[in-house]
Amino acid sequence: MEPFRIHVADEVLNDLRARLRNARWPDQIPGIGWEQGTELDWLRRLVSYWAHEFDWRGWEQRLNAFNHFTWEGIHFVYQRAASDRGVPLILTHGWPSSFLDYMDMLPMLEHFDVVVPSLPGYGFSPRPPKVGINYRYVSERWHRLMSELGYSRYGASGYDFGAGVTTILALDHPKSVIGIHLTTLESDLAPVVDDAELSDTERSYLAVNRRWDMTERGYSAIQSTKPQTVGYGLNDSPAGLAAYLGEKWHSWSDVTPTDDFLCATLTLYWITQSITSSMRDYWDNRWHPVDPSYVSTPTAFGVFAHQTVPEGELPRSYLERLYNIQRWTVFPRGGHFAPAEEPAAVAADLTAFFRGLS
Repeated sequence: MEPFRIHVADEVLNDLRARLRNARWPDQIPGIGWEQGTELDWLRRLVSYWAHEFDWRGWEQRLNAFNHFTWEGIHFVYQRAASDRGVPLILTHGWPSSFLDYMDMLPMLEHFDVVVPSLPGYGFSPRPPKVGINYRYVSERWHRLMSELGYSRYGASGYDFGAGVTTILALDHPKSVIGIHLTTLESDLAPVVDDAELSDTERSYLAVNRRWDMTERGYSAIQSTKPQTVGYGLNDSPAGLAAYLGEKWHSWSDVTPTDDFLCATLTLYWITQSITSSMRDYWDNRWHPVDPSYVSTPTAFGVFAHQTVPEGELPRSYLERLYNIQRWTVFPRGGHFAPAEEPAAVAADLTAFFRGLS
C-alpha cells in the first residue's frame, strides 16, 4: 500500500487545451434540442469553459488535501473518523463518473472510516488487460482491500456499477458486510418477475423504464458489444468525450452539475485515458454475467428518481424481491448521480441507516 499524489504534466494539459480550441463541430437540425443527442450550443459553451477557464491545478490542490493510496493497482481515498471508532464504509461510484462524486460527501461522514476506490479501468486504477472484470471480480478486490486495511466487518454503498459491486459484495460476504446502502438498482441485477405476479405499481414503473430504454439505452448496446470501436474517437477528441459523457450527466441528473465539476470529471477521464477501459464494464458484465440471488444483508435504498429524462420511480415491493429492505427513503430532488447531486441528503441517509445497525 503506497501513498499517492495527483500531478499531471503541463504538456498533457497544454495538449488538451489545444485539442479543445481546434475542435471541429458538426451541424445540428435547428430547434431539435437534445432529441438526437448532445445539444450543440450547450456543448460549445462547455468546451469553451474547459479550454479557457477551467483550473485543473486548483482541483489537484483540493484533491491532494485528501489521503490517496494505491494498493495492487487500485487507487483509493481513505478518511479515518476523528473518534478512531468510525464504522468502516466503502463507497463505489459508477459510469460515467469517478471517485470525485464522493468528495463533497466526505466531510459529512465524520463518524465513518471511509474508503473511496476507483473502479478498475477508471481514473487512477488501471484495468487488468483481460476479460471478466465483472461485479464479482471487483467485489472480491474490495473485500481484500478492506481486510488489508484491518476491517473484518464493514458497510458498503454505491450506485450504478457501484450498486452492482455492493450487491455482490453483500451476497458473497454476508458475515463481513453489516449493511448496504444503494441509490440505484443496477439493471443487470433487476428481479425477473412474471407479469402476472407484478402489482399495478410495478407494471407502471416497468412501462416507464421500457420507454427510457427505447430512447436512452443505445450507449449500453454499443459498449456491451464494441467498446473498443467507440473508444478510439473518445480517447482522441476531448470535445467528443465531453459530448458523449456530458449527455449522460445532463439526461440522468435532476439538475446538471456545474461546468467546473463536469470538466473535472472529463479531465480525469482524459488525463488517464480511461474512457475505453471504463466502457469495458458493460462488455464484461454482459458476457461474464453474475446471477444474483436474494440479499439477506440489511439494505437501505434512497430513491432519487428526478432525472431530466425520467427512468421511473422504483417501487419498494419490486426491490424487496431481491433485497432485505430495512430503510426506504424517497427524496424530493436528485437523479442518477445522487452522491454528486445531493451529497448532504445521501450522507444523512447513510448515517441514519448505519447508526440504526450499530
